[in-house]
Amino acid sequence: MPELPEVETTANDLRKLVVGLQITDTWTNYDSPYYYGKKQIKDPKYFKKFKKEICGSQIIETGRIGKNVLIHLNNGKTILIHMKMTGHVLYGKYDFDKKKNEWAPSENGPLQDPFNGWIRFVITLSNKKHLALSDMRKFAKVTLLETNKLNEIDDLREIGPDPLQKIVSISYFTDALSKKPTGKIKTVLMDQSLISGIGNIYSDEALWLSKIHPEKIVKKLSTKNFKEIFSNVKKVLKKGINFSGDSMQDYRRPNGEPGKFQHHHKVYQRKGKECMDKNCTGTISRIVVNGRSSHFCPECQKNK
Repeated sequence: MPELPEVETTANDLRKLVVGLQITDTWTNYDSPYYYGKKQIKDPKYFKKFKKEICGSQIIETGRIGKNVLIHLNNGKTILIHMKMTGHVLYGKYDFDKKKNEWAPSENGPLQDPFNGWIRFVITLSNKKHLALSDMRKFAKVTLLETNKLNEIDDLREIGPDPLQKIVSISYFTDALSKKPTGKIKTVLMDQSLISGIGNIYSDEALWLSKIHPEKIVKKLSTKNFKEIFSNVKKVLKKGINFSGDSMQDYRRPNGEPGKFQHHHKVYQRKGKECMDKNCTGTISRIVVNGRSSHFCPECQKNK
């Protein structure tokens, strides 16, 4: 699932590509009875209203809240895309095959990466190019919101600030995590209602840097532990942004290319390999913490 660096990369890339362009058309093949009556484009009736609202409008800005990509329009509306497990937003020239009811990139290049081939939602732009959402497992969410009421939407209001926001000081971070005193630090770090944008990859990396076991109980963390985790969370998130996100799995940038953070993992998905701490002789292990995989070094991340 895309985390803060991947969503930030997508929003930043789109800002350079689509701001100032007009939306001329939109299409989707999402259609799920489970979502009928809900405000998502997976409901065909809602999609008709969605299409009417966005066509003819101009994109004036892009951004994000938590793991949600936001596309702000000049009509006071905002398109929200939550990429969920396998979704990512692409940009380029696409052709539509009416017989197959499918879209495919017009030219050879990174957009033809197999991970980019599950097109479920397309916006046609005034420069004849397209925004396309590839979503293999069909879990992504697309809806339309009032821009000036974003802070009133339950899904957004319940998201905590991310560690890179100015509001999040070490005291804020400590207080937020301490709301779950009996929780395991790995799980609490990933609780989006406390602090947003941290998932499996970056929590593993930050905890390894901090030498904290993923199952350590929050109330047993020292002041020094909190400072180290906070510092290292910001460090790995910034590094993830600098390397345009992590493409160990499905995520791709809007131009179709993979991010590069997966080439800089210290612990994530390195089960059975030597610990990369030069002062450690341990071997990376994998455990499941509250249903989520966790990679750590049992030698330098002891649960004590």
